[in-house]
Amino acid sequence: MKHIVISDHGAEYQRRGQAWMYASNLVKMDEGIENGEPAEIVTEAGEYLGTGLVSLNSHILVRILSRDCSQPIDEALFRTRIHEAYMFRKTAEPDNLDNCRLIFGEADLLPGFLADRYNDVIVTQISSYGMEQRKDMLYRILLEELAADHQTVNAVYERNDVKIRQKEGLPLYKGFYIGEGHSTKTVINENGLKLNVDIENGQKTGYFLDQKSNRMLIRRAARGKRVLDCFTHTGGFALNAAYGNAAHVTAVDVSETAL
Repeated sequence: MKHIVISDHGAEYQRRGQAWMYASNLVKMDEGIENGEPAEIVTEAGEYLGTGLVSLNSHILVRILSRDCSQPIDEALFRTRIHEAYMFRKTAEPDNLDNCRLIFGEADLLPGFLADRYNDVIVTQISSYGMEQRKDMLYRILLEELAADHQTVNAVYERNDVKIRQKEGLPLYKGFYIGEGHSTKTVINENGLKLNVDIENGQKTGYFLDQKSNRMLIRRAARGKRVLDCFTHTGGFALNAAYGNAAHVTAVDVSETAL
């Protein structure tokens, strides 16, 4: 595997567990490194610090996938990571698997890959060149993982319209990967609340699923309180406050469409 040599300054951050290597910390790299391929990060003294996927056009030069120099960056690795991410969701929120963030990038050791589930639709977002190259494999593994657990998925919708992709040299687009013709609007049930989600035009992937636990905290803390929810989007926090018997709730957003 080819090597990328990191500065002493950058190496200190890697030793602390930083998930990215920045281009500003590059000393040199082996000739012939191709965009998106795996490479090992080493110091000038030869100390191994991690292996990740290279993004030659980005200020994030490498996104770390492993700290084990003997670990191949292959399908087996991605299959293990996706399986572990799904098992964690089954443990943490078994009653909300129909509507949850299945894959959360660096948090699941899958930098640049995000996948949200809204009923029978998976909405994905790819934000790095290396993951874009591997997206067919990633989607296949995720769908196989869900099918093995008897979970029904009828469509995969890509929300690859985030501007960070331009810094990776990737195009912006959105649309169905599979399931063309499926509705882009749905109603989810989040902890007893029914919420409208527009996966095509809504914020992020359609809704802020990553804030589900925080919305439950607001619900538990809201009893008898006056609550102001700024930037409410479709009212996730405000509705949870009301559900939690707040004395009064005001929800504000600049977007009339969201409200």
